[in-house]
Order: sequence, then C-alpha cells, then structure tokens
Amino acid sequence: MLNKTTKKRVAKTLKFLKSIDLNVLDLGKHIINDWLYINVQEYMTKDVSECRFESHKNYIDIQTLASGTEIIEITDSNKLEIDEEYNEEKDIMFWKSNKTAKNKKLIKEGIFAVLLPCDIHKPCVAVDGKPSKVRKLVAKIRIAK
Repeated sequence: MLNKTTKKRVAKTLKFLKSIDLNVLDLGKHIINDWLYINVQEYMTKDVSECRFESHKNYIDIQTLASGTEIIEITDSNKLEIDEEYNEEKDIMFWKSNKTAKNKKLIKEGIFAVLLPCDIHKPCVAVDGKPSKVRKLVAKIRIAK
C-alpha cells in the first residue's frame, strides 16, 4: 500500500510526463527533484528469452515510450527465484524464469506503465518476437517513508 505522499508523487509525475515532449530529452539521466529522476534510453527490443525479470525496493517505475513498441511482462515473486541479489546502490534485483508471464502490457507512445515494488517486471520484450528500435523514458519515483 502506498502512503499519501507517494501517491501524490506518482500523480505529479504522470501529469509532468504528459505535459512534455518526450522526444526532446537527451539520452541519459535527468534529475528532476529530490524524489524523481528520468532515464532516457534508446535500444532494440529483444526476444523474450534474452530479457530478465527485475524489481525495485525504493523506487516506483513509470515507463513509457516516445517511439516504438515493446512488451513488459509482469509477475510476482512466488513464481520465480532470485538470479542476482538486491543491489542497494542501483535499487534492482534480478529474477530467474524460463516461463513467460501471463500478464503482458503493450507499451507505446501515450501509454504509461506504473510499476510498484511488488511488480516484478521484464521490460524490453519485442512485440511478436520482432526486435525494433524504441526510445524509452523511465521515471524513477522515490517512495516516501
């Protein structure tokens, strides 16, 4: 359950992302304030077998694409085992899985995926197994204590 401050941060971030031209931000990390930064990336999506499940403890992800399409698979930890232990500095843990998740979200321009710490997710998956170039923004919202 998110506290009131964190819910407000998510709402403010969504409003901010909808108000800007996502194509004009340079690649890399953009610090917006003391609880929000945005990573801008360009890459080729991959076959699902090349992607890994990940999760975070201290940040909520809001992922969207400025161009292209990709699938994000979402599952929970009782179907997976840890692949790489939690890295506190990067706020990330990786999970092993040979199966695809039943919960799949198509992400494209104008669609936002809000991923909470309980949402173990596998980003970068090619749509219909056909790799394509995407321009992605990942807003990282620090969870208020």
